[in-house]
Amino acid sequence: MELSKEEALRLALDRQLHRQEKLSGKTGVLELIRQLGYVQIDTISVVERAHHHTIWSRIEKYDKNWLDELLERDRAIFEFWGHAASYLPMEDFRYSLPRMRRFPDTTSWEREFFERYKHLFDNVRARVTAEGPLGAKDFPDTPGQKASSGWGTGKPEKIALELLLWKGELMVHRRDRFQRVYDLTERVIPAWVDTSYPSESELLAHYILRALAALGIATLSDLQTYFMQPSKNHFSFRLQELLEDGKIAKVNVAGQQEEYYCLPEYLSAPAIGNKTRKRAYLLSPFDNLTILRPRLSRLFGFEYSLECYVPPQKRKYGYWCLPILYGDKFVGRLDCKANRAARQMEVKSLHWENGFRQTPQFKKSLQRTFDSFAAFCGCSGTTLP
Repeated sequence: MELSKEEALRLALDRQLHRQEKLSGKTGVLELIRQLGYVQIDTISVVERAHHHTIWSRIEKYDKNWLDELLERDRAIFEFWGHAASYLPMEDFRYSLPRMRRFPDTTSWEREFFERYKHLFDNVRARVTAEGPLGAKDFPDTPGQKASSGWGTGKPEKIALELLLWKGELMVHRRDRFQRVYDLTERVIPAWVDTSYPSESELLAHYILRALAALGIATLSDLQTYFMQPSKNHFSFRLQELLEDGKIAKVNVAGQQEEYYCLPEYLSAPAIGNKTRKRAYLLSPFDNLTILRPRLSRLFGFEYSLECYVPPQKRKYGYWCLPILYGDKFVGRLDCKANRAARQMEVKSLHWENGFRQTPQFKKSLQRTFDSFAAFCGCSGTTLP
């Protein structure tokens, strides 16, 4: 089957953005995480932290406390690796077990930090076992023992706690002013959770189908990188099996050389839709829709990179540029900063894509979105240029 470029974009936007706008409340946040597969966590708070920003973009009256409640009180979500550090649905816990078992063999830097701090594991584990949930602040500072590269900056016990999290021995019990508080995995995970170890076939099918459900339409590379899965050959082989079993479908997108895949039920007219929603969005750099940069370029023709890690003199657009989506096109990027002392959202720069012309309807929509976002960040907006 062949889809037009417009149909492909509508399908992608419906699955990754528009359908979540029907959700509301704390149960809606949980369903959003299920639909997207994960919501990425990030510590940078130039505006609002990425996980909150991603949810706010889809649930209008989002309350940030709901995420904490789902983690600590309801045990409906957990923290582990999605595309990066993420909130994931608790029912998906068993599919994290292989990565926990592989740790620290995933990358050389994991091995380096594991070897450097493993001598602290017994003491950290013993204290958590005896005292209950603990965070880095519960361990004394040791002069001259600060970690300063690679994994992060902080006291050695903080690194040890994080390593034990990725190893699967500890889980995040709660967040205290965004700082992780850890407990033993067996004391955090609910009794109803399936903890059986998945076969490789189960694991790959889970990630392929989860990613397709979230992305709507995707290439092999998109599917593999959505959850950052290793072993491209095995992944490709399992994809072919699912294709032969009729659980996924292959589609062509007009003007695209790559092969795309989707779930068969998405090929119906209602799933694809027949119109483009005219609303302006300010998306997080870590939003599920924007995180796969090659896909963003290939499908939407939008070249985007996050410049906060780039030296100031080499930045083209700004430290924290937010992609602006309107209809089915990315039309610009806005670099802004929440000045919380002055309670003002500062606009650093605003850039438009080549050929984009602002209409009165667009200007009104973007200003409405900007004002709402500023309020969400605890600030007042300003009139955009």
